[in-house]
Amino acid sequence: MTDKLKRQVSSHRKGRLAKSKDHRMVHTLVRKIAWEMAAVYYEHAAGDNAFYHHYPSQKFFADYEWRRFIKHAKDTMLDMLDNPLVSETYKPDIYHALLLDATLPYAQMETQMRPN
Repeated sequence: MTDKLKRQVSSHRKGRLAKSKDHRMVHTLVRKIAWEMAAVYYEHAAGDNAFYHHYPSQKFFADYEWRRFIKHAKDTMLDMLDNPLVSETYKPDIYHALLLDATLPYAQMETQMRPN
């Protein structure tokens, strides 16, 4: 790890790289979409020095905060299944990813905890 990255991590409000600490199981497609959503959010949220102090780069932010976008990624994938503009060739892959993700232990716990 470079000195610059060590300083960024040590000055981060949580003080660690969560990427190596989080053992949440999600389907790879869900993770990829959540990561990309976090990267896009960074572009819109990065507007002041305080934000840059905590998250110095888009990759750092997306690696650290992608987990916060999992539910939104799943909701977006569900919306894509009903969208006529999404190619029919992608829909079976999206459906399969959501189906497999729902069988993972964390997804079952998340469903049980979701309020009605």
